Amino acid sequence: MNFKTKAKIQRLFSVLPKGENINFFFQKNITKSLPISDEDFVEKLRTVKKHFDNYMEFSENRDLNNSKYYEFGTGYDLVIPIGIRSLGFEELTCIDIRELLFPELINDAIRRFNNIAKSVSDDFRLFPEIPEVTKDNFREVALEYMNIKYRAPLDARNTGIESGSIDFILSNATMEHIPEIHLYDILKECHRILKKGGIMSNAIDYRDHWSFFDRSISVYNYLQYSDSEWKKLNPSIMYQNRMRHRDHIEKINKAGFKIISEKKDMPDESELIALDKIKTDEHFSKNYSREELSVKSSMIVLKKM
Repeated sequence: MNFKTKAKIQRLFSVLPKGENINFFFQKNITKSLPISDEDFVEKLRTVKKHFDNYMEFSENRDLNNSKYYEFGTGYDLVIPIGIRSLGFEELTCIDIRELLFPELINDAIRRFNNIAKSVSDDFRLFPEIPEVTKDNFREVALEYMNIKYRAPLDARNTGIESGSIDFILSNATMEHIPEIHLYDILKECHRILKKGGIMSNAIDYRDHWSFFDRSISVYNYLQYSDSEWKKLNPSIMYQNRMRHRDHIEKINKAGFKIISEKKDMPDESELIALDKIKTDEHFSKNYSREELSVKSSMIVLKKM
């Protein structure tokens, strides 16, 4: 199955009632992409540790017993907040624009976390006593056993969280899925709820996510399409905004954050060759340099001054 076929299928899921549930069944039983592989699970835990280390390096409050954590775009399985809780944060609030958690994936994540986490870092604490999660109890189990308060549906532009109450905000592979028109408002809301001196750690992936599924296309595949063409290949259930690193930096600065660390993942020679083979759409060819288009991902750490 190539990416265009999958895009058409997921466009259908996007408009169907309970489309997320149908998409989960599709990814579990047809594409076999859920649950994620052990390799991807380990990489996710490594990313959790990087975010945590960013907080510990740059925060003015390292008393984790009295530090509040917030995450938007929690996703399917709670792996990120489970990791952050195990590293010591006592109070966690996690939100999604839609309720996206699947108990089957949460149970799988807890089991694999307990089996794998110590091989990634001895700093991770395990959760051996968590009961089986169900559709009816997942919120209660997450709160009682891991201090994770899950709120969905909730708009990240208007969370209702008290101003200046959060010590650490984490965004992991989420910003690339937010329509550009909404991203500034979400960043402004993050700035509002963050304490002075608080930290926001962001991992942003600028690659065409269809390339993770269809190996015949490059990570720059989607740069060749006009907005109208891309709209047909960009279902809401797997939305990609195609923003480049520079665009994110501009919105971050506008929202009032100070950038205290910025690490970009740049392509190797073969990936640059793949980029050069693509006839990029006029929007990208006229407004961005080759280097700006080529950035694959970034880890950006922000501070509220």
